[in-house]
Amino acid sequence: MSLTSPGKALRAVFESEKTELLPLGSVPIHAQMAQHAGFGAFQLSGGVSAWWQGISDVGWLAMTEVVDLARRTARAADIPIYCDGDTGYGAPLNVQRTVLEFIDAGVAGIHIEDQREPKKSGGVAGVELVSDVEAIGRLNAACDARDKLDEDFVIVARTDGYGAAGGGLEEAIRRAQLYKAETGADVIFYEGFHTWEQAEIALKETPGPAYVVGVPLIGTRSVAEMTAMGQAVQSLPVFLPGVREVYHFMVDAVESGEATGFPEYLQKVNGDAGTKYDIGWGAMFGRPSSEEVRRIEEKYLPKDAQRDYESSAHAGETY
Repeated sequence: MSLTSPGKALRAVFESEKTELLPLGSVPIHAQMAQHAGFGAFQLSGGVSAWWQGISDVGWLAMTEVVDLARRTARAADIPIYCDGDTGYGAPLNVQRTVLEFIDAGVAGIHIEDQREPKKSGGVAGVELVSDVEAIGRLNAACDARDKLDEDFVIVARTDGYGAAGGGLEEAIRRAQLYKAETGADVIFYEGFHTWEQAEIALKETPGPAYVVGVPLIGTRSVAEMTAMGQAVQSLPVFLPGVREVYHFMVDAVESGEATGFPEYLQKVNGDAGTKYDIGWGAMFGRPSSEEVRRIEEKYLPKDAQRDYESSAHAGETY
């Protein structure tokens, strides 16, 4: 199954009457987990996607590499995928190709930031912004491509005006208002705020769907409170527990010099059997599923060539 209009589905998330939680991850299985858990959309992080490929978030990955990951992620799930489009990867012509490629990949929408190249990870020191004219040009190029290729595709204008050199709350709001007035961007994304008081001021001053991202803010306000202040979505970094769990497991194994920690962990996994947390070894998230493979074999292979799943000595094990 695939979405007939990923953009329309994502728009519904941004335009919801309440703040929607938006899981933020880096690989296709994260999107599959998000769908299985019941989320309405998934966000593919640019920075974290780079980290998971062993690369710093400094604009090292080319647009085609980012789109390739986005394509595989969009194919992996039936919920809309919202992606980091960095700066659009170049001049206005490049920005338009970026939009084309993401649409062709089945992605529902992207955000484009106003950083100067070479870009930096949001919230770090040294971020510089392009001029108002260049930022507006980027966004209008993206919106024109959207209107030509897929009007449902969502263009989000991200501003790093808060944390950039010489920036602050007033600069971030000024840029956000400018982008809403001078471009066809659908949503405003404020990067790097430190307090909900700042967020509330910015959201009040911003027309249309908008949201604020700041690590100190995540989970410190209820959905009802965020809805009241106009927060469209709240990013939820679902990748972090997995990274920490894996690293802790590895460090413990190195320090002990043994694999003795695995039986204890496997006991925890087995303890989830029959509960809402039961995923076994995680193969349930893969596509095609084991059940689908079996149906295909039963349909297209002669009986003597079909696998005897039930009598397999290791039936049900996946590793």
